[in-house]
Amino acid sequence: MTAIRAFLLDLRGAVAIEFAAIALPLLLLLGGSFEISRFVWTQLALQDAASTGARCVGLRLAPCFVDETMDTGGTVTFVQAQAGAWAIEIPDSSVTPEAAATCHGVDDFAKVAIRHRFTNALAILPETWIDVEACFPVMPSE
Repeated sequence: MTAIRAFLLDLRGAVAIEFAAIALPLLLLLGGSFEISRFVWTQLALQDAASTGARCVGLRLAPCFVDETMDTGGTVTFVQAQAGAWAIEIPDSSVTPEAAATCHGVDDFAKVAIRHRFTNALAILPETWIDVEACFPVMPSE
């Protein structure tokens, strides 16, 4: 009986056990916070790239327009460069520019949509897609 009482009253190593109990949840919380921040930052960067691309198309600026015609390749390259300024690489197939689109039921808008696969640094989280689109009024032809 005395040995059991001595074992229960011995407090050596209690801090190590408490740390072990809270270390994993704390690390998961910290990692999750980083991943949520990275997701929001990536979404913001892609939205900025889409908005700038839609503006380029809507105002008929180079490299989005060549000889009064939308240059799809130039527009995609321009949007990729905008995303690249945020250190985000997007493939050509992820960018969909439109020179004459309907946005929220209103005609005559330029629209750029981006669909990007967001990969998580934490292996336990699933891959997810970020979809953004931006519209800009089309400048009337002269």
